Amino acid sequence: MTDHVLAALVRRRAELSGRMKTAQGELQQMHADLASLDAVIRQLDPDYRLETIRPKYQRAASGAEFGSISRTVLDVLRRSLAPMSAKDIAAKIIEQRGLNMGDRALARKMVKRVDMALRYQRTNGMVRETEGPGAGVVWEIAG
Repeated sequence: MTDHVLAALVRRRAELSGRMKTAQGELQQMHADLASLDAVIRQLDPDYRLETIRPKYQRAASGAEFGSISRTVLDVLRRSLAPMSAKDIAAKIIEQRGLNMGDRALARKMVKRVDMALRYQRTNGMVRETEGPGAGVVWEIAG
């Protein structure tokens, strides 16, 4: 029994360590991007006080963000000119809600929720899936 627990803990630690390494790399890239932006701003206006630029925070997703996902998915599909993949629908919802588009964990979670909502709406006859580009599936409003 303890072997399974130990293996699960080791796996979880490895995953967390990997996420930390990825986050550190992203943070280093952000520092480099910020330094580049500062340099360009200083070229355009050497007297610009960079410390007066307040950070713009992106709000985190809460459970309420996913509350009405089925309605939102249907709305996105109704406004679309062409069938869309679950990934594209999720990206559109993240954008509409002003969430962090660079958050991969959020994107994965949203794709799963969108996919579940689409499958549920398929059983209700509201949407249908068709073959998309490559081996992908795209969704559209039924009818």
